[in-house]
Amino acid sequence: MAEIAGDTPGEFILGPIEAAADPAEIAAFRAALGSTAPEPPPTYPIVWLARPALRAALDRALGGRFLPIHESQSFDYERPLKAGGRYVLTGVARRESAPDRLILTAEAQEADGGAMAVRLRSVLRLVEIAGNEKK
Repeated sequence: MAEIAGDTPGEFILGPIEAAADPAEIAAFRAALGSTAPEPPPTYPIVWLARPALRAALDRALGGRFLPIHESQSFDYERPLKAGGRYVLTGVARRESAPDRLILTAEAQEADGGAMAVRLRSVLRLVEIAGNEKK
């Protein structure tokens, strides 16, 4: 995954990254929510933000390791996600201060045809991990 500085200070372009709607992962996510609906829950794309490649890119972009505390999230669907579907996730991470937070905006397109599936936005409060040395 690439991360490059954006046009605005503190902004980083993320992706593209492959993001599959894995049926087993969807089932575990539904179970954690107590949902019995057969389709992926509307909040399912949040699991893509926890992928190791994305977390590593954010750590590099932020210049250290931080504990992200969830503040808010939103999802705007063009079409439902398909269990077993493959998507390409791209986005922008923008760091803000006072308080220290990261605002992620991203979109997932179907990998096989490029049709837009979902746009997501997540606001994460950043808490520096003890012993973290800023670069």
